[in-house]
Amino acid sequence: MTGHEIIADGRTVWVNDARGCIARFGRGGIDVHRCDGSANECLFCTHETPTAADWVTFCEQVKLRHGVVVGDEHRPALLLDR
Repeated sequence: MTGHEIIADGRTVWVNDARGCIARFGRGGIDVHRCDGSANECLFCTHETPTAADWVTFCEQVKLRHGVVVGDEHRPALLLDR
């Protein structure tokens, strides 16, 4: 894989690079990591049920930390009515 891949199943969003998952948004919160092959360092993480504001934060953090734009078409269904 070259670049980044965004996978969404309606509940969870994963952002992957060539080494694996670098960010995840789902029912368990937000995880944005730096994965340099030797370490998996947490850059921005929460462990609470996410809100619509958390989705915005997730998208901002992924862009800031990894330069990846996560579009609103990936927004999980659990947030659509919030």
